[in-house]
Amino acid sequence: MLERMITRLEHEPVLLSTATPAQLLSADLLVVEPASPAGTALAQAASIANPSLPLICASVTTPDPELAENGVVFVASLVKPFTVEQFRSAVDQALRFGRDEQGDRDLHREDQAA
Repeated sequence: MLERMITRLEHEPVLLSTATPAQLLSADLLVVEPASPAGTALAQAASIANPSLPLICASVTTPDPELAENGVVFVASLVKPFTVEQFRSAVDQALRFGRDEQGDRDLHREDQAA
């Protein structure tokens, strides 16, 4: 279902069961179901491999607070069932966050080079 929603929003979905660091570094955002052990592991791995990667929680419940204690921060959190419009809003928010983070990194690089 999420794959169809992403496509409908004119983005290219990449389905990951186990993500490589290269995939996590090249992604614009990551939608994850942290209620499953695999989803929790993926969210944690993504936060380590690419701390600026915007994460969206799309789950049957709210994220476990322990994830935040371990450094996993979700830009948006959706509890199923959710609408396409709610999903679109979360994706737009995540992409804005990602662009803002990239801009901050570029500014810091300029500061370091000066």
